[in-house]
Amino acid sequence: MNTDESQDHNPETVDQDNQSPKQRRPVVKIALLGLLAVIVLGALGALGGYLTALSDRQQNEAQIISTEVADQFLFGLIAFEHGDYEIARQHFEYILKLEPNNQAAANKLTETLLKLSESDELPTVAPTPTITPTPDTRDMEELYNAAISYKDQQDWTSLLDMLDSMRVKDPTYKTVEIDGMYYLAYRNRGMHRIQVEGNLEGGIFDLNRAELFGYLDAEAANYRTWAARYITGLSFWGVDWQEVINYFSPLAISAPYLSDSNYFTAQDRLATAQVEINFESLNKARTRYQQKDWCEAYNLFNQASSVIQLTDSDLQRFEDAKNKCFGIEPTSQPGETPVETPQETPAVTPTP
Repeated sequence: MNTDESQDHNPETVDQDNQSPKQRRPVVKIALLGLLAVIVLGALGALGGYLTALSDRQQNEAQIISTEVADQFLFGLIAFEHGDYEIARQHFEYILKLEPNNQAAANKLTETLLKLSESDELPTVAPTPTITPTPDTRDMEELYNAAISYKDQQDWTSLLDMLDSMRVKDPTYKTVEIDGMYYLAYRNRGMHRIQVEGNLEGGIFDLNRAELFGYLDAEAANYRTWAARYITGLSFWGVDWQEVINYFSPLAISAPYLSDSNYFTAQDRLATAQVEINFESLNKARTRYQQKDWCEAYNLFNQASSVIQLTDSDLQRFEDAKNKCFGIEPTSQPGETPVETPQETPAVTPTP
């Protein structure tokens, strides 16, 4: 059989050759629709990823602001309790700048202003003259080089001032590099304030600022937590020694040399609180002894004697309380006068 004739009689070849342009269009349309669907799905996936990342960033920023608000509210309460009403006012006003609808801060601000008014400490606001800052005419590259120099010198405060000037002048200039230096400056200045200066509040503030530009490393996060715990424990000083011990006991292990601006370390705070709480126990023991609550007096004397040295009279009370609590007959040593409990004199009825 002739090869040409065989091809002429192939049904598939005949069908393909006989297809008109209109018959081929559905196939082309299906291919185009499939390609369009792939493009749309890819765009939707990219958009979904962007929206998820944006949501995570917004949640992170909200959490950071919430942490800072809580810290500032705590500092305001501490200042208020110590009678530093002007400092407390500044903390509560700062919270309201971050969260204008924060009712708790608004209420405490009102109380603080009343305290200031009552004590005639309300500052007189004098008209502030308008000061026009001298414009920095240097170009951005020169300012950037100056910022690098401050970074190399570890002059974090000057670096932050320079970065603020640059950001005001041109917010779009080297944003990634500038944000990185902001993080470094706030992080390192915050650590220096906590570890060297004992400025715990300022250090926490700086570390919170650093977290706006990146995640804190473990060391910085730990020191921020320890500083906040130190401040909270200090708020109970002289008020509730047991709470002081509760806060400073773990600090004396994790950060024993952490101190405030008075250079009073965490382990010093704990040791002082332990002595003070035992003096409290000693005073309570004396009261319980006078009330003839022998067992409670014995327990309190026993607790106090584990840390402080009892006087001879307290030792005698301690022994007497123990004997009466457990029903032990006192034994006197040679040359020792036994403790006598006053006995009631029976009433004598006169003979008529």
